[in-house]
Amino acid sequence: MLSEFRQDIISGAWIVVVPNRRGRPHQFKKERERIIVPEKDCPFENPQKSGNPPPLLIFSKPKSNDWFLQVIPNKFPIFEKFGECLTEKKIGPYKMIAGIGAHEVLITRDHNRHFALLEKDELELVFKAYKERYLALSKEYCINYILIIHNHGEKAGASIFHPHSQIFGISIIPPDVNSSLVGSSNYYHKNGQCAHCKVIEYESKNGLRTIFENKNFIVFCPFAPRFNYEIRIFPKFHSPNFEKTTNSQLKELAEAFKEALYRLYKNAGDPDYNFFIHTAPVSSEHIEHYHWHIEILPRISEQAGLEIGTGIEVITIPPEESAKVLRQ
Repeated sequence: MLSEFRQDIISGAWIVVVPNRRGRPHQFKKERERIIVPEKDCPFENPQKSGNPPPLLIFSKPKSNDWFLQVIPNKFPIFEKFGECLTEKKIGPYKMIAGIGAHEVLITRDHNRHFALLEKDELELVFKAYKERYLALSKEYCINYILIIHNHGEKAGASIFHPHSQIFGISIIPPDVNSSLVGSSNYYHKNGQCAHCKVIEYESKNGLRTIFENKNFIVFCPFAPRFNYEIRIFPKFHSPNFEKTTNSQLKELAEAFKEALYRLYKNAGDPDYNFFIHTAPVSSEHIEHYHWHIEILPRISEQAGLEIGTGIEVITIPPEESAKVLRQ
């Protein structure tokens, strides 16, 4: 297969698929064993005993006296709640705004069971907690965007081994999100329909890159990925807002999410990865052109000069092949 450029339907960004690059020495060398930090040295094994603040939210599983997950304020926050909101300061030709917002951590109880190994009902509780904290933070002054992320493994930036997610309340609209909003708006006004809905319809019918589907969600490898084995999860129904997902829909989302992560773990060698939820900004009732979704980005390969110098990502495993592997 020859190299080919592919363009993302929303951002307009180009990537290049180069299958013959997989033959390079050490391109996909076996990763070293994952370093497991003992429970006794973990600050999240007993969060409050380790000096963390009291939980903002705590969930237990049915018939259990122990907590299953808790959400706490981050001990070392990137964004804090104190200061003047969006007060712009001029410094010569530059401008600056105070980093006001919120930074929380969601911790699951089991030290050694990362998200791919959780049961569907456990992941359902995780998504319910994401939703509950989203709704709480959306009422906070100064917060214009809420980002939910999860880092698995050192290459993905996880500084603590114990499974945990982070929830950010941000006073600005992040550049990557803004780019998606602009791209989806342009497509909508040009074509009269949601770009993501068009993609979902095509991927479901085509099936070449689809990994899993249930009634309300689809899991597939995108046509123009930024990472090898990249996965996206979309609701089949049109919705700009993750926080409006119903409890019955969250159950199906947990099923789709479990399928995605477990197949990545089992069939792609348990790579380090990041995932995040991209949803419309807070108080965005009129952004009907957008479609919320989850992106899972495995950290199998690293950027080099071409990627950094041009912004063109080099993909060595075609997404059609990735989907075939992950469907097994």
